[in-house]
Amino acid sequence: MMRKGIDMSRYITSLKQQAARKPQKIVLPESDDVRILQAADRVLAEHLAVPVLLGKERDIQELASRYQLDLDGAEVIYPKKYRMLEDLAQTYADKRKAAGMTLEESRRFLLNHPLYFGAALVAAGEAAGMVAGMETPASEVLRAALQLIGTRDGIDTVSSSFIVVTDMMQFGNDGVFVVGDGDVIPDPDEYQLADIACNCVDRARRTLHIASPKVALLSYSTMGSERGAGADKVRRAVQILSDRNVDFLYDGEMEADVALVPAYAADWAPRSPVAGQADVLVFPDLNTGNICCKMLEHVAGAKVLGPLLQGLAKPVMDLSRASTVDTIVDTIVICCCDA
Repeated sequence: MMRKGIDMSRYITSLKQQAARKPQKIVLPESDDVRILQAADRVLAEHLAVPVLLGKERDIQELASRYQLDLDGAEVIYPKKYRMLEDLAQTYADKRKAAGMTLEESRRFLLNHPLYFGAALVAAGEAAGMVAGMETPASEVLRAALQLIGTRDGIDTVSSSFIVVTDMMQFGNDGVFVVGDGDVIPDPDEYQLADIACNCVDRARRTLHIASPKVALLSYSTMGSERGAGADKVRRAVQILSDRNVDFLYDGEMEADVALVPAYAADWAPRSPVAGQADVLVFPDLNTGNICCKMLEHVAGAKVLGPLLQGLAKPVMDLSRASTVDTIVDTIVICCCDA
């Protein structure tokens, strides 16, 4: 039975130590939200990152003073007066040329959309990453990132992952899993499933320092035990990973109990390199991934961090409107480590 009080701090502490070794510039475009400024105050005090706040310095300082926040060390950019505005506008116009965007339209759009201005800063190398979403739908955060930053080499799919921490140490990596995708792609095809697996492995290695992730591509079927379009899709994704000659262990299709429980693995997938010991779980669609993570969090008492965007050429992290200051700080730290 899951017990309350699962401790995620062992992972966050390690990530903070990593971030503090070389603090990165992280754009926080929603500087009119006090929680963002409170998080900026925290990361500055702990020397974790250099927040880049977008807006008028006077407005930001007035809000900070009202809540007794110290933003000394943060970089404040007023887009209208930014020294590289024309360069950013030209770059965005070039990227949107096929859509008919002119330089004037690009300039006006960036000045009226801080989220896109922030993504332009990251694309130009003026910041290492961006954390946003307090006032913006996740779809818009993703759209800005794709239009200005794009995907990383070899990956065509941007997806998301959750880090799930349980106290069931016999499962996963001492009770820890990376789960995807639960936030971005409603019904991934086999190529997208293969990309999601690669993105989740990168998350496991980069964020949790799991040296040898073991990926299970999940289904209602195990190794052909059932037929159907859903299971067939997962089988094709496994073949794509084989064709790519990826550098991690994977297998599927398999049911969740076969992926997690050695006794079931011995019966149903005795020759599998990951069955019974998987620590990266790739779900066949967004419905199952999202439902699973929220059930684990609210019914089973697991600690869940995410969703964390993955697959972009440079890191952009999405927040929810209900994010706490602690969550924002943790997300900034992960963004720094990704950078």
